[in-house]
Amino acid sequence: MTRNLATDGYSCSAVDGGITIVWAEREGLNEQGELVREAAEVDDSQEKARLTMKTSGSATAPTAIRKDIHARLVLRMRVTDKMDNSLGNMHGGCAATLVDNITSMVVFYHTSGVYGEPWSFLGVSQNIGVLYLNACPIGSVLEMEVYSAQVGKNIALLTADFWLVERADGEKDDGEGPVHMGKWKRTKRTITGTHTKVDNSARIKL
Repeated sequence: MTRNLATDGYSCSAVDGGITIVWAEREGLNEQGELVREAAEVDDSQEKARLTMKTSGSATAPTAIRKDIHARLVLRMRVTDKMDNSLGNMHGGCAATLVDNITSMVVFYHTSGVYGEPWSFLGVSQNIGVLYLNACPIGSVLEMEVYSAQVGKNIALLTADFWLVERADGEKDDGEGPVHMGKWKRTKRTITGTHTKVDNSARIKL
C-alpha cells in the first residue's frame, strides 16, 4: 500500500518512495465483549512487510477483534526536494495531501477485503482539516501517526499527527538514507489534521 502511494496518480507528488510503516495497532471488542489490543512493529522495507508482535497473538492468526474497532498506524518518511515550497520546507498542499492519503490507510483495518463490501474502496473525502504548527525542512524525517477515531456504516472520522524526528541511537542521519531502521525520537509536532470520509463501496458495486 505504501508503494502504491508513492508511485500512482496525483498522490505520488506528495509521497517519498522511502515511506514506510513502522507500527500497526488495532483495538476493539472480541466475541465475548472483552477489550482486545493487537500491536506490532513493522518492517516495511521489503516487498512484503514483516510484523513483530508486541502484544499477545500472532501476525498470521485470525484477529480476535470483532467490533468497535479503532486502528492506528505510524509511518516514517523523509521530506524531499519535490515537496519544496521554495522556502526550503514542505509545501502546505503537500502536507494536506499526506493527511488525505495516510489517514485513508487506517480504513483498511475496518474492511473485509471483499470487493463491494463496506469500505472496500476506502471511501471518498467529505472534509479535510489541516493545522500547520511548525515547518518541515527539506531533508528532515517525518513520523506520521494516524488513527481511526470512528468508522461507521457510512462515515469515517480519522485523525493525523505529524512529528519531526531525529536519531536516538547514536547514529548520524545523513539527510538521504533510509528511515525504517534504528531508533528515532519525536522532537516537534508539525502538522495535525482531521479527515472525514464517506463510504462509496456500494455505489461502485452497482
